Amino acid sequence: MAFEEEEEIKKLFSSYIGLTFSIFLALLPNNLHSHVRDLTVKLYNAEEELREMKYRRQEDSKANARVVEIFASHRNAWQAEEKRLLMLVEAAEEEVGRLRERVAEMEKSENVEEEVVYQHEHEEYYQLLGNNGFDSEFVASASSNLWAHKSSVYQDVQYESVYNTKHFVARRESPWKVDRGDSVGVSSKLKLLEHELLNLEKVGKNDLSKVSSLIKKQAKRYEALSETIDDLCRRIASDPCEPSINSEFRTQTQIELLLEAFKLQQGASETGQKLTELQTEIGKSHYKDEVRTETTVTRKRSLDSIKNNLKEVQRNLEIWLARIIGDLEGNLARDGATRVKEYYISRYPFVQ
Repeated sequence: MAFEEEEEIKKLFSSYIGLTFSIFLALLPNNLHSHVRDLTVKLYNAEEELREMKYRRQEDSKANARVVEIFASHRNAWQAEEKRLLMLVEAAEEEVGRLRERVAEMEKSENVEEEVVYQHEHEEYYQLLGNNGFDSEFVASASSNLWAHKSSVYQDVQYESVYNTKHFVARRESPWKVDRGDSVGVSSKLKLLEHELLNLEKVGKNDLSKVSSLIKKQAKRYEALSETIDDLCRRIASDPCEPSINSEFRTQTQIELLLEAFKLQQGASETGQKLTELQTEIGKSHYKDEVRTETTVTRKRSLDSIKNNLKEVQRNLEIWLARIIGDLEGNLARDGATRVKEYYISRYPFVQ
């Protein structure tokens, strides 16, 4: 009995398993179909996304191509403009080179011409001052005309004098007798000017070669003029003033010295004109440096100091000569030669 029940249970279990498997097999196609359908939908969506990405990539490629084309055209334009500007720069550099060469040649020629003119003026100046400061024509004129006509020149001198007979008065010690180059400050100013010029050349290097050359020439003019005035002072100081000396001889000597002083005064005036031209050139050079932003405080101070020293030297020389001329005129007026200057003004225009 028990055996039969056991067999019955086994059969029932086998039937259950078979039925379950049959149901599984029956439902399997539906599950697979549903799964396939899901996979198909996913595939379709993936294909749509892929097509969208391809489309976007194509659009991006087209946009990139347009951008590249625009930049390429701009680059070509920039390259063409760069070539044009480089050509202009090269042409400008060549022109600047030619202009610099021309300026250098002109400056060299100008310096040579100025040096020749300066040497010529220097030689002519000393040649004119050969015979005690005058040329042979002047000496001949002074001896033949003045003293040949001294009776007419001094015709009214005796009537102008308060005294019928003039007594000799010892000549006073003139202040210019000791006014040599050192006492009036000319020599010290020239030495200071030379020192400052060396400093300027160190600061400015080769930028101020023309200005330095002009300043050196001006300093040479002042030095030559100072030496000539020193020589005049030595000859005036050695002029005898004893009563035994003939008054006409003493007056003639003083007149010659006075006219030489007038000649030196004219030379000082011409040197002052050269100083004005030099100051203009210094101003132009300073303006060019400011435009190129190359000016420095040291260079400006050095140029200003040089300009002030040149003015001081010019002023001291003019004062020096004015004192000499005033003293000589006073001596001549004291000795009765009051008409001498009027006589020589008509014959020698440089007498002021």
